[in-house]
Order: sequence, then C-alpha cells, then structure tokens
Amino acid sequence: MSADPLKDPILWKQKAAAFVTRSHHHLWGKNNEDPQVFLFQQDLTNQFVKQMHLGWNKHGQERTLEKWGLYDKMETPDNGRQKGSFILPPGIVFPHIVEKKLLAVWIHPLDPAGSWFMVPGSAKTPIRLGSQKNPIKVVDDLFEGLRLFQGRQETLRVEIRARQ
Repeated sequence: MSADPLKDPILWKQKAAAFVTRSHHHLWGKNNEDPQVFLFQQDLTNQFVKQMHLGWNKHGQERTLEKWGLYDKMETPDNGRQKGSFILPPGIVFPHIVEKKLLAVWIHPLDPAGSWFMVPGSAKTPIRLGSQKNPIKVVDDLFEGLRLFQGRQETLRVEIRARQ
C-alpha cells in the first residue's frame, strides 16, 4: 500500500471542506454556548475564531474511509468502530488552510489538556501561520499558538507542532 493515505485527494478535500464548513456553522448556531465559552476562556476573540474558520463538532461521527477518498485498509485508531471507518470525535475543529487550500483538519476536545485528533488524510506537516518574512515562534500547543498569532499576526509567524 502507498504511504499516502489518499486514494482520491479531490474527494478528500470535498469531504473535509464540507465537514469544516458544517462545523463552523454549528459553532455559531443555536445552543452552542459551551464551545464558545471554551474558546473565550482560551482568550480567542470571536472575530479571530471566525477568521480562522474554527468550528464545533458536537457529536462523534463515524465515517467510511473509502467515501472520504482514503484507502480502506489504512490504519486508524480502533475506537470501537467498524473496519474501514474512522471517528470524527466531538470537539473544536481547526482547519489548516493555506492560500485558500485546505491541508489538514484537527479536532481538539473541550479540555485544554486534551489531545488533538488529526483527521485521516490530513497533511502531516506542522501548522504554520503567518508570513514567511516574519520571525518564527515554535509551540506545541494549538491554543497557545492561536493566541500568539491572534495578537501578532502582522509581525510573527507561528509554527504549531502537534502533541500526540
């Protein structure tokens, strides 16, 4: 099997973009005060949350690898799911978008100490926010990186490396 989990990159981008858009709308829909409060407690402004297109996946969802353009035999964590599928866990959805291209999707639980989940098919590169011309600061926490970038978008490049 290929090292690249994407059998159909176009299909993956369509499914991932639809998930990101839906979760972004869920965050700003009715009865979603908990994730909004959580983001406020992380010192992220509503304007910045919208700018970064963060979202909210309220319930865990099982998805079929093949329907997401992924090889159906790729290894994914076995969380009581069917073979050939994966779970999109509940949490804050962070899309890594560079020049209007969706590269990766991360989901973080509503627990600051929780671990992120990278959606299968996402690029396994660090998240880099900001201009290449700016000095870089490397962090290993999503929310720390977002806070730094929120406050210094014009003068700092932030690289966020996943704590797995």
